Amino acid sequence: MLVENLIPHGFVAQLHCPPQATPERALKELYLILSGRFRYPQFELLHAGQGAVLKEGEQRSCEIYPDHLVIKEQPTQLNFDEFLEQVVPIVQEVRNHIGQPIWIFQQSILRYLLPFDTPVMPMLQQHFFKIGDSDLEKFKRPVLGLCARIEFPPLPEEPTQVQLRIEPYFREPKMLFLELSSRYLQPIQQISEFEQRLRGSYEFLKDRACGFLRGIFSRNQEF
Repeated sequence: MLVENLIPHGFVAQLHCPPQATPERALKELYLILSGRFRYPQFELLHAGQGAVLKEGEQRSCEIYPDHLVIKEQPTQLNFDEFLEQVVPIVQEVRNHIGQPIWIFQQSILRYLLPFDTPVMPMLQQHFFKIGDSDLEKFKRPVLGLCARIEFPPLPEEPTQVQLRIEPYFREPKMLFLELSSRYLQPIQQISEFEQRLRGSYEFLKDRACGFLRGIFSRNQEF
């Protein structure tokens, strides 16, 4: 099954708040709390009260700015549940120390790789886009990949803007790259809402996006 083969590639969680200055002391205290528990050995205070960045190399970071918080794992060795176990307490600690009563809106990016037994470019060309070689030959240049971006508007019962990217993973021809970007338009007052929204995005990718792909590819071969 497609879902069972999903490989986590990267996670980004972002929370926006009304602008406010955070004292250096609070930022340094946050570093002491988060550095050991979540392996952030590097700490940088930004100039002119613009916040701080806690990080481990270029792959992992917790970026605290006056009007938003960004937590990145890219690339990642964590699965989704492990990411949740890390990101939720980080958000709670940041909120406790900066005294933020409400987050205005939330964004997330979930990136996954999906391996296949054969190169994915011909599969996308034939079964997804239904474009023949003769059509692509009109460019008079080799075509490295075909990509799709599907936009989903917010609904009254589901007020979230969603974008799904589907494309070949160009480093490995037998892998498909999936990226789900979500923008939650309602404010957050409880940390549990933050976690529920992330879970909702993961379920969308796992169930709806993979179900969509399964339906397209299984018309011609079994998965």
